Amino acid sequence: MYIVRTPRNREQVAITIRWEAIIWTAGILNAAAMLPQLIRLFTTKETAGISLEMFYIYGIIQIAFCLEGYFKRNAMLMWCLGLSAVVTTVTIATVYYLRA
Repeated sequence: MYIVRTPRNREQVAITIRWEAIIWTAGILNAAAMLPQLIRLFTTKETAGISLEMFYIYGIIQIAFCLEGYFKRNAMLMWCLGLSAVVTTVTIATVYYLRA
C-alpha cells in the first residue's frame, strides 16, 4: 500500500509547492507589468489618458513594500518592488518630459 505524505505545517507546504520560486516569479511579473505602458509612451509619445495620480499611488506603495523587504530582510520584496518603483518613476518622468 502506498501512503501519500501530506505536509503538516505551512513551511512544509511552501517547500512542497516551491513557494519561493512562485513568489519570485510573481514579483518579477509585478516589476514587468508596467513596462508595456512605458514602451507605449516611448513609441507613441502620447500621454493622454495616463493618470499620474495612479502612478504616484503605485510608486508610494511600491517604495513602502520595498522598504518592508529591506527591514524584514526579504530579498524578493526589496528587489522586485524596488524594480517596480524604478519603472514607475521612469514612467512618471517620461510623462512629464513628453507633456513639457
